[in-house]
Amino acid sequence: MKARVLLWPLLVFVLTLVAEWPARWLAAMAGLPAQGVSGSLWQGEAAQVGDAGPLKWQVQPWRLRAQMRLGYQGQDWQVQIAGWPWRWHAQLAALEPTASVAGDYRLAGHWQGRLDIDGAWRRCQHAAGRLQTQSLALVAPWSMALGEGWLQLQCDDDWRVQGALALAGQHRVDLEAFLGARRGRLTFAVQPQAALTPLLRGAQWLGPEASSGERQWRW
Repeated sequence: MKARVLLWPLLVFVLTLVAEWPARWLAAMAGLPAQGVSGSLWQGEAAQVGDAGPLKWQVQPWRLRAQMRLGYQGQDWQVQIAGWPWRWHAQLAALEPTASVAGDYRLAGHWQGRLDIDGAWRRCQHAAGRLQTQSLALVAPWSMALGEGWLQLQCDDDWRVQGALALAGQHRVDLEAFLGARRGRLTFAVQPQAALTPLLRGAQWLGPEASSGERQWRW
């Protein structure tokens, strides 16, 4: 009992010390490809983390609440979570277009909507909402219209992400991914004249005469 009494304030002291360290030190220790990092673990910002940025975050452990706002592919996104690790609620919302970090590829298209998730510890119990875009396009390294798209999350026995991307007279791509099992599947159907057809054949995802196919992967 005495050991526990002594260890508890020591643990609180260590966690407080780490949380007050400059965020750039923590990013370097974690090996994150980050630039322009300032602030601490509790509250800070970064100009870039990988292909995302700018990024701002705020953590309020005494209120069991955290939020993050980041720019990705020309749009602001906001993530909020409250109540973790017990009965928690999380939200992912698509916000307004913004200037963001330019990666190896660039998408154009305004996403709208949000996902609301309720859970306990690592388990997803209920999910609602949808993210969708009316006109998504690839603009770099080349230009290609991708069409309408949507994403949603289902809480079954696993975290199941579903989505689709379709352009009339061109193609349709359906996504299904199981995050807990770390596996996913893409199914696609294309027209012979579709801009996506030679890319799929070049990647050997589609046979010379085929007009549909499937791709599975694990991570």
